[in-house]
Amino acid sequence: MRGEDYDARGNRIGRRGFLQSTGAATAALAFGVGSASAAQSGSGVTSKDYTIESWDGTPLATTLFTPAERGPSPAVLMTHGWGSSRGAAEGKARMYAENGYTVLTYDSRGFGDSSGTVGLDGPKEIKDGQHLIDWLARRDEVALEDTGNPRIGMDGRSYAGGIQLNLAFADDRLDAIVPRITWSDLVYSLAPNGVVKTAWIAALLGLGEVATWDFDPNSNVRPDAFDWYAEALKTNEQPPSAVRDGKKRSVVHNAETFDTPTLMLNAWNDTLFNPLEATRVDRILQGKGVESRLAFYTGGHGIEMATVPESSRTRMDGMAVDWLDRHVRGADVDVPRLSLWETQTGEWTTEDSFPLADTHPVTYDLGAASRSGSKRLRKWSLFDDTEAIYSWTVGRDVELVGTPQFDIAVEVGGETAHLFFDLRHEGETMSTMTPYRVEGSGRHRISFEYPTLQQSLSAGDRLELRIYISDWMYLDADGRGEVTVDPAASRITIPQRPQ
Repeated sequence: MRGEDYDARGNRIGRRGFLQSTGAATAALAFGVGSASAAQSGSGVTSKDYTIESWDGTPLATTLFTPAERGPSPAVLMTHGWGSSRGAAEGKARMYAENGYTVLTYDSRGFGDSSGTVGLDGPKEIKDGQHLIDWLARRDEVALEDTGNPRIGMDGRSYAGGIQLNLAFADDRLDAIVPRITWSDLVYSLAPNGVVKTAWIAALLGLGEVATWDFDPNSNVRPDAFDWYAEALKTNEQPPSAVRDGKKRSVVHNAETFDTPTLMLNAWNDTLFNPLEATRVDRILQGKGVESRLAFYTGGHGIEMATVPESSRTRMDGMAVDWLDRHVRGADVDVPRLSLWETQTGEWTTEDSFPLADTHPVTYDLGAASRSGSKRLRKWSLFDDTEAIYSWTVGRDVELVGTPQFDIAVEVGGETAHLFFDLRHEGETMSTMTPYRVEGSGRHRISFEYPTLQQSLSAGDRLELRIYISDWMYLDADGRGEVTVDPAASRITIPQRPQ
């Protein structure tokens, strides 16, 4: 439904050496990871700071926002993005308070004014969240479902989105959550399909160190995170201990206990947590018959965050309030099953289903495509590698919307190969490109999902797939063995519908 109106409210290399070697990259890439929301004035909303001792005695810095109308009200628990503090959540906290919620914001363990070691939204942070829910349940300002069980939801982006999903699979007291631009599988996020995302890992570790560099020996990022990074650089893959810990912090690996109604807000062009993260959470819940909603927009981690139109921010905040009103307050209000920001038209559209009921899978054979570039993919030097380009001319007006499936046959000349796949429309990347690690020389068939996308194509437009073997944000494969794609045995399948 195009243009529908909406009621809007609302790693150890050595810590010091690491900072010296990655400071520039950190500054360049971290913009927006811990950015602050603009504070909104709230008529009648009051706030008070509290230091709450967590389950292990660690002091957590918090702020409680209470609405103008006194008396027990449903609650919202909020924290902040990586490397930031609770002040970044104040604007949305006041938004919820203005809508009748009691809101508790807090500095996540190790960040801001809270003590402790940053544990990457792990077991300690989960217990912190449970302890704060216990604290809220004892407050007169908070409405209860039963003893020790407040009517409560959560909202927040990135690191603050990860803790929502992790807390939700550990504690069933959460009535609803709104994770924004966050992960569903931290192993995939930091090494998609086995290719280590070094640029983002370096930026995040550097930003985490800067954010906790406050002369407090009890406030820091866990040291083994730097060990993981060093080992990844040495071995060209995620260390087993990092994989184990990543799974503990990922809802897709803990899905059996996850059944919280969830509104996922993700960005089309997010290079840290791509749209497939949200799609996978949605699949889990839909498979269990639990209500879930999706919204995709243009933005994400980095400079893109600053370019999100104010109208889109307001619209998404309105969805978030409505979602919590529905599941926490029990109001007769709903959110569209799927909301899409169409970058080509600059409009929001909504859909009643996902995957869309009126799409069908269309297969594009690489053997039938026009071909250019190199038959054999090689990397000649740091700044010179080859690519293979396959393109198809679209025969009629269509809309691509959903999650593409890739089935590619390759011949690998070395011990490993890193392949990068970039699906484009008229030369512009759709969603985000995705990598894949191939182990062992010889012939391989690889199958994987490309990040969820939406794009309208007109008859005569060019759909293009570029395949290459090096990208500055990722580790290169060991050695310089060449890779040959077998187009006759390769295809991509994309959900689409006529326009």
